[in-house]
Amino acid sequence: MVFVSAVGFIVGVPISAWLMKVLMKEKYVLALSAIVIAIAQFSVWNLPPFGWVVALNFLNSVGAAAIECVVATLMMEIFVGRRAVVMSYLEVSFGIGALCMPLIASVLIANQVWQYSFLVTACLGIIMAVIWSFISFAKEGNEVAESLDANIAPPPMFKTKQMKRYILFAFVFLIFMYSGIEGSLNHFMSSIFLNHLEVTPYYASLSIGLFWTAMVIGRAATGWIIRKVNYASYLRWSMFGTLVAIVMFVLWWDTVVSFILVIMMGLTMSGVYSITMVYANHTFPGMTRLVTSLVTAFAGFGAAVFPALIGYSMDHSGTVSAL
Repeated sequence: MVFVSAVGFIVGVPISAWLMKVLMKEKYVLALSAIVIAIAQFSVWNLPPFGWVVALNFLNSVGAAAIECVVATLMMEIFVGRRAVVMSYLEVSFGIGALCMPLIASVLIANQVWQYSFLVTACLGIIMAVIWSFISFAKEGNEVAESLDANIAPPPMFKTKQMKRYILFAFVFLIFMYSGIEGSLNHFMSSIFLNHLEVTPYYASLSIGLFWTAMVIGRAATGWIIRKVNYASYLRWSMFGTLVAIVMFVLWWDTVVSFILVIMMGLTMSGVYSITMVYANHTFPGMTRLVTSLVTAFAGFGAAVFPALIGYSMDHSGTVSAL
């Protein structure tokens, strides 16, 4: 199901780019995508056969990918000069949703009405479609920033097209690696705590909650931090901190320390996606839709490939090898 969801996400990216050309206005693409999600969720709520659930999961992911791609494109095109700050706000909203929706589902599961979690999501999709149908905005005159990102240097001049492609590849490879690591931690964090540290299921499930809480806090702080440091420095230290935390997590077999390291991973990884998106668009001006689509697609690709590899490795080689 996770792999099918990731494949649907990858497919949804080019579909969203095509729809933006056909429908002309992004708000219509967002409304249509929200309706697609609502249809998928309403259908799953009716508990169809498993084969249909897989297909509807794919459809739901296509809609989710379209929304993410279009929203990211709008952020890049409208909020020029303060992209990083605005993207950090967007990522905070994403993190809050990632925390709240499982809580809602947990309450429904505890009351033995778990299928209504799909109904809640479907209703939210309809509400979002209606709201986006009436929202209007202008892209002109948005270069004046209320709060500029720090140290915005002019975009680099590439001597050759080959060098330009290499730099673009570096950005998409970074986001591929980041999304793969985040997706793997998101799916297997509890299993890692159960098998690697042999904690109780309760404490194992607590790990993912701490991870996303740290993510939300880190993303909220990104809007302030990025006003003080440039994009490259932020990404460099974020990835270095993540690497240190993962290595220490593997080597240090202590439950309390591991929880602290999970929080550290959440903080260091919190702003990587948004700042990579912003930095890539800043580096390649005039290519917003292509760059945003590539970054979003490779994020989905990483989220598909890495969890599959990590899951296989955990089954055949153990948790330490997977880490």
